[in-house]
Amino acid sequence: MKRKEDFINDKRRVSYLAGVYNRIYRGQSVLIEGDYGVGKSRFLKLIRPNKLHCVRVESLFNMHEILASILQGLNYEATATYRRTPDHLKMICNLTNYFIVIDEANDLDRRVWPFLKRIIDAKVPIVFAGLPKVRTFLTSEHPDILSRLKTLILYPIVVEDFIQEYKDFEAEAIEQIYVATKGDMRKFKEICMDCRDKAKELKQSFIDVNLAVGFLSNLLPI
Repeated sequence: MKRKEDFINDKRRVSYLAGVYNRIYRGQSVLIEGDYGVGKSRFLKLIRPNKLHCVRVESLFNMHEILASILQGLNYEATATYRRTPDHLKMICNLTNYFIVIDEANDLDRRVWPFLKRIIDAKVPIVFAGLPKVRTFLTSEHPDILSRLKTLILYPIVVEDFIQEYKDFEAEAIEQIYVATKGDMRKFKEICMDCRDKAKELKQSFIDVNLAVGFLSNLLPI
């Protein structure tokens, strides 16, 4: 495999991935927390246990649709209706050998959380990922649910890791881009791609700090 999806060489993420596996194999749940652009969604894609089937759920669904979609992800026929929701919940809690992933958990309807608590208590692992406000919300509204979750906080990958990946960049150029984008990984990668395009335009095979700073000065406000 290609460096475990490119960025799993980061020691914190390696440790977190092992921690997630330990939790879900024991039937326990996890909250992956981080700001915009730190790689939460990408980290979730790394979670591929051999012994459990993964069901990925859209966080924008209402509570009836979420429960139905979990069953549909397990190849059961389920219609999202109010009348069938209690039966859907009971069925979900009684099934085994699967876990649920919910990205963008900050978008979950407030009414969904009590249903998710029942699922968690049935030892069906749920891996949530979201902004820090998810933990803030749970602390205020559902501390009992938060107490059932192990919170893992993702931080931006350190510059040294990117220096290994972007070998056509001078180390100082990588540092300047990282600082200018304030750790936003999406913006960081976009600017690196743009710098490569600019270098190609200038017929340069190497992006030095002068090219990077010149590009940044035209792109980002001082």
